[in-house]
Amino acid sequence: MNIQTLIDRFFLALKLVLPDRSLKYFPPDFTFRRPITSLLNKRMRQGGDIYLTLFRLDFANLEQEVPDEVWKELEECSRRHLRMSTVNVLGDQRIIAIDQFAKMDFVLLIDGQYAKEKGAMIPGELKQRLESIRTDLEIGLAGSMPEWRTCLKVLSACVSVQTSMDDYNVEKLLTEGYQSALAMATGVITPNMEALRSQLETLLDKGSITVLAQPIMNLTSGDVYGWEILTRGPEDSVLHLPDELFQFASQSGMLSRLEFLVVKRALEEIASRKVKEPVFLNVTAVTLTHPLFLSHVLQCLERHPPLCPQQIYFEITERHQISNIGAMIEILRNYRGHGFRFAVDDTGSGYSSLQWIGELVPELIKIDRSVIQHVDQIAIKETLLRAIVTAAREMKCVVIAEGVEREEEADVLFRLDVEMGQGFYFARPNVLLHEHERQMFQETKVRIQNRRGLVAY
Repeated sequence: MNIQTLIDRFFLALKLVLPDRSLKYFPPDFTFRRPITSLLNKRMRQGGDIYLTLFRLDFANLEQEVPDEVWKELEECSRRHLRMSTVNVLGDQRIIAIDQFAKMDFVLLIDGQYAKEKGAMIPGELKQRLESIRTDLEIGLAGSMPEWRTCLKVLSACVSVQTSMDDYNVEKLLTEGYQSALAMATGVITPNMEALRSQLETLLDKGSITVLAQPIMNLTSGDVYGWEILTRGPEDSVLHLPDELFQFASQSGMLSRLEFLVVKRALEEIASRKVKEPVFLNVTAVTLTHPLFLSHVLQCLERHPPLCPQQIYFEITERHQISNIGAMIEILRNYRGHGFRFAVDDTGSGYSSLQWIGELVPELIKIDRSVIQHVDQIAIKETLLRAIVTAAREMKCVVIAEGVEREEEADVLFRLDVEMGQGFYFARPNVLLHEHERQMFQETKVRIQNRRGLVAY
């Protein structure tokens, strides 16, 4: 037995006597004890929300082509960067545990209740923070091991762990959560995939979705210009968060059915709250080209006479590539004939190009949050933002900046005369409000006017 083996065994023996909370980051495998299940069980007894996130490191199936020692180095590097980024983005207290489930599948358990008590994280914010971790992990690994830069891709998905049951099996819940996240991230058929498909079918049959709204602010007047409608699945479901809900619906061939339901529910809520401002409904190119979608929307509007097509903007996400631009132009012309207007979402990411936007001629361009985040600190982002704003003005398109979270980011928008803004800095997503319930936005209006005045001078 060599010296290194003796040293490894000595440190393993020391870990055997440590409490579970001291082993929450990649604990060793003990024969009689699994710290991650103990930590999860303890947290579940306290009640509240728990989220499981899977980070899968995909190295383009090169596992069999590299020596074991190189793979081990890559594994250790991945663990180090994931822990560092997770603690930096979420904070140590929000992390229940991090463990490795398969060769390159890392599971992160997050204490959602702690975050809610502190008012620092809601599911939408959590999703953004997890995306930051995913991006940091890719960048960190590419920097530490540049030879892997061209073949590395980090897949991720977040699901809610059921905590409302009195009788539960922690190992089973952990396994099911991992399988659900794996299905979300990769589309691979897992034992839990059919159960999720059945759950989605039930959700669609019962119409079990909730619609929220986030205001889009006029950055000159400070008034609410319009509302983006956002979707949530059932709170106790792994399909609660919108990305997972729509991604799984797409994988299951039920995306258009879900978007039909969202439009119906959204227009019901808009009519019941007597909303007069423009409303923005997200729709994929797949659903927009569905032969029954236009008639469905028109029928929904007929049931709510105060509403009209001129009030509706359809946001076309750039994450779903349009294969036939000519056909899409004709479809948009048909919708516009009825009075509907269009916004291109996620500009600056995904499949976007200014030529693509120029051919569709949207009334609005929504700049992706990836461009806005830290735009005050990263010069190339401001350059990109300035280029998009200039091009949009040439095309006579209004610009909306998404994902504005900080005052410094808003100041850049004021300085560049960006017309509209949206994000947590202005207001968080919430239920739709009647006009007389919107006193909170008066404070936002004053803040916008004050900051714009300061930046202008």
